[in-house]
Formats: sequence, C-alpha cells, structure tokens
Amino acid sequence: MSAVFSSGGHIALTWTLRPRRTAAGGWSAAVTTRLEAGEQMASFAADVRHFVEDGGH
Repeated sequence: MSAVFSSGGHIALTWTLRPRRTAAGGWSAAVTTRLEAGEQMASFAADVRHFVEDGGH
C-alpha cells in the first residue's frame, strides 16, 4: 500500500496485490481509494481493521 496526500485535504491510497515470488511475466493488480483526510479516513481505517481482524466476515 502507498499513500499520497494531495491538496484540498485528500488522500489517495493505492493497494497493490502481486504474488509473493516474482517470476518472469508475473502479474499485479492495483486499485486506488481516494478519501478526505479526517473523519472519512478514520472511518475507512476502522472498516479495514474490522475486515482484517474478522477475516472479512
């Protein structure tokens, strides 16, 4: 995951998935989530924590 703070109080989180071992012709997938800094970011972090701790249930 990488995070970039931009003007206007927004944060762009880029989530990248790829295999553990790098092989020729390997794959990767990425998605960027754009959030407002502050309460929206705190709410998103709580949701991610819940997902990770509960295994997505």
